[in-house]
Amino acid sequence: MQSVGFFRELEPDNPSTFKEPIKDSLQCDVSYAREDVARYLDGGHPIFDIMESTVDVIGNVFRVPGGSSVMTDGEFVWRTDLSSYVTRYSIRLPEEFLKFMQEKQFKVPDVPRTRLLELSLAVGRMLNFRDNPGAGPQAK
Repeated sequence: MQSVGFFRELEPDNPSTFKEPIKDSLQCDVSYAREDVARYLDGGHPIFDIMESTVDVIGNVFRVPGGSSVMTDGEFVWRTDLSSYVTRYSIRLPEEFLKFMQEKQFKVPDVPRTRLLELSLAVGRMLNFRDNPGAGPQAK
């Protein structure tokens, strides 16, 4: 599992996950079609829902309901609000992620349920949520 777009400003109290400053990912020219990438990001499989609205930490231009929820394509995980940053600010994304999307022709692949459950549990730990064996998805 590789995480994308977990910028320091989005969750400063979790520096082990939210490492990179978002300003380091701002760029003028992008090597990708923003619309294709945003559509791909929006089409990911939801694996961790968080009910809160997030605010644009760069220019305070937009809000995203459930923006800190997490989505996946089976290999990469990202926050729901990442597509808004791609669309508005052309955020730099890792080349291996862009290559993966291009190989899939910007269509999120099907992912087995067991993999989605595995990723959901891993993301919960990454975000410092404690495991509760009696609640939530159970990997078998």
